[in-house]
Amino acid sequence: MASQGDVYRRLQQHLDALPVAYPATASGVEIRILKRLFTPEEAEVALALNALPETAETIQRRLPARSVDVLERMLDQMVRKGAIFGVHGPAGRAAKRYSRAPLAIGMYEAQVDRLTKELQQDFDQYLREGFAASLVRPKTKQMRTIPVNARFVPDREVGRYDDARRLVEEGAGPWAARNCVCRQGKDLLGERCKQTDSRRVCLMIGPAARSSVASGDAEPMSRQQTLALLDQAEREGMVLQPSNAQDPVFICFCCGCCCGVLQAARQFPKPAEYLHSNYQAAVDAGQCSECGTCHDRCPMEALGFADGATAVDLDRCIGCGLCVPTCPSEAVRLRARQRETVPPRDLKALYGRIAVERFGLLGTAMRLGKALLGRPI
Repeated sequence: MASQGDVYRRLQQHLDALPVAYPATASGVEIRILKRLFTPEEAEVALALNALPETAETIQRRLPARSVDVLERMLDQMVRKGAIFGVHGPAGRAAKRYSRAPLAIGMYEAQVDRLTKELQQDFDQYLREGFAASLVRPKTKQMRTIPVNARFVPDREVGRYDDARRLVEEGAGPWAARNCVCRQGKDLLGERCKQTDSRRVCLMIGPAARSSVASGDAEPMSRQQTLALLDQAEREGMVLQPSNAQDPVFICFCCGCCCGVLQAARQFPKPAEYLHSNYQAAVDAGQCSECGTCHDRCPMEALGFADGATAVDLDRCIGCGLCVPTCPSEAVRLRARQRETVPPRDLKALYGRIAVERFGLLGTAMRLGKALLGRPI
């Protein structure tokens, strides 16, 4: 039998083969994270999981020493721990399906309400030592930035996927709000959020809302309650980051002091290259009163004084729109970027695109072929 260290290293290599990488580091912090999430036996089971959801019966063929019943109980426990993904089949099908999960968006977010100080310390270290690049360097990102209020964009019709209020007003729902794991992590480290005292501000939509409520992780929200949450985001200066799809399944309400994605992007000299956005700020120098209010609201430090007025560093501006509503002289507005980026249709299309960009068309096809043959990818 392989040593425990070998099991965790092999699991790291399997997770690194997902569309969102899980790279090795010199310190080995990525192995510490796995040891906090998986027992050695669970790590062995996770090695038999696929990147695509499969039934316990299919997975058991790779683990013949365990019965299907015993394996299913272990898989369910791993889902409850947030170590793997577990989904129910479509209506009328009782079979559950399981798959490996990336660290983010995946295992880390699943630690909401169970996060420990030690895991948060490891996660922050891993961001600094290599995982930040996994989040922000892929051409297609898992999340995008949309204006905190679409009325701040006067010069182009705003697509529904860039208008949070329309997504709620025209959407079928349901909606639910759960606690923000990023702010919980900072609370554990004694680093209180500078933007808000609220914690239940992660908005789940559609199937994600239903599953979050069913698991007890989230509280259901009415349409009006959800719109009020968007109003709160504008008042308190929170960046809206939905899943990068035309019909997102979540919208994160983020800040520069707690959000791992924003912190990762801010490590680089040009954050605008690493976050999808269709907009950027512009300042009318003739109207600017040099009050500095917008400087304090910007999570990317993209606004500063130049030639006696506020100027926008477009390499750092992510188009969140937080600088607009509190400008007393109405000198700041959002303008559309020349080229509009249309997000993928849904999450399946999103991760398919990320996989092709990372592994190439042939490499992705080979991985799908392995999955069809019942081999883990």
